[in-house]
Order: sequence, then structure tokens, then C-alpha cells
Amino acid sequence: MALYRSHAFVLHTYKLGETDQIVVLFMRDFGKIRAVVRRSQSPRRPTAGYYQPLMLLDAIVYGRPSQTLYRMHSVDIVQAFRPLHEEFSLLRCGLYMTELIDVATHEREPAPELFTLFHAMLHALLETPCSTLLLRHFELRVLGALGYAPQLVACVQCARDLHEHEGTFSARLGGLLCATCAPSVRQTFVVGHEALAYARLVLAADETNVPLAPSPGATAMQDLDRLLHAHMTFCLGRELKSYAFLQL
Repeated sequence: MALYRSHAFVLHTYKLGETDQIVVLFMRDFGKIRAVVRRSQSPRRPTAGYYQPLMLLDAIVYGRPSQTLYRMHSVDIVQAFRPLHEEFSLLRCGLYMTELIDVATHEREPAPELFTLFHAMLHALLETPCSTLLLRHFELRVLGALGYAPQLVACVQCARDLHEHEGTFSARLGGLLCATCAPSVRQTFVVGHEALAYARLVLAADETNVPLAPSPGATAMQDLDRLLHAHMTFCLGRELKSYAFLQL
């Protein structure tokens, strides 16, 4: 048996029999790991309430390296992010980010870049005046880290450099089309210049955080949402369950 200790976030939990539950952890050093935890309602067991999303934990699990289900040894809260649990508008954003991390990661494959990004975005969520723009930023950074960023610089079909006014997007092809190629592709839509300029800024940045101001206008925000929702839905093969939650 080996012990694995790392900072971690809970992605989700589900029951295992009458007395246990499985906690899916996103660990900084080991990636996504499933661990069995004994469920308890006893007030003498304070860790019973630790296994919920949007809290940074110091977790220790144990098991053999080859197994897929580990046992929880101990857990402590490092940072609770209480405002994210207490304000509905922040909670739904945090849960959406959590689900995106869940579907974007694979079990036992370390993803320290995504862990650092997720942690930084939860901090930013507490301070930003525009949580919607922060989500678009987060989506772009996750897509970039996974190698699924939309092609916004050259035509995705013929690779010709795009002119400033060309903004026809194809989710099926994963990027923008030039004026010559666009008429031959079905199921496209037009994205405005302001939205594309912001998306390119985020994707070109090396650092985790880029300035979020000045914020794009309302039309540009709608364009960003439409572009990224269509692109991610195609890449993932389904819509994130929590996307509808964001619209409430």
C-alpha cells in the first residue's frame, strides 16, 4: 500500500452501498482519483462535511498504484471559499467550472496546469465584477490547455490568414472560415470582431490571468458565449449539465 498526499478539490460524490460513498478528487500531483469514504452523520466526525465541491483540501488517500479505487486516509480544509457556497450566482459559476474540469481530465493523469488554473479562477470569482466574462476566460484557458482551442487566426479549412471582417465560425470544423470557404460549409454562424479580439487575447496570453477589462459589450458577450458553447459541446460530444443552471 502507498500513501498519496496532495492538495485537492472534490469534483463530485456518489453513494456506495448503505454506509460508504465514493469521492472523486482532482489532486494537484496525481490527477483525478476516486476514493472510498465512510459516510457519517455524526457531529463527532467533523470531516463528514468536507467532501463537497469548491473547497481546497489537503487529502491523503492510500492504495496500490495499479488500482482504480482508493481509500481515504485523512482530509483537512485548506481553503473553504465560503462566499462561493453562500451566494447563488457564484455557486452556479463555481459548479460549472467544476464540471468542466471533471470532463476535461482523465483518471490518474496529473494535470497541474489545470489545477493551478482552477484554483486561480476560484480566487478570481470572489473578486471579479463580471463572473460571466470570467467563465468565458476559464473556458478558453481550459480549451487551450487541452489542445482544443478554436482556430481563430487562420481559416480552419484552407489555412489562409483571416481578414479582420471574417468571422464565420464552424463548430464542426473547430474554427473560423474565410470568405471563400464559408459558403461551402453548413451550420455556421457569424461572430463579431470584438468577441474574437478578446478570445484571441486570452488564447495568446502566457500567464494564467489576463486583464478582463475593458469588458466586451453585451453583443460581444453573447457572441463569446455562443462560440464557446457550440465549440465545447462539439468537442465534448454533449452539453455540460450545469450549463442550463447558469441560465437561471
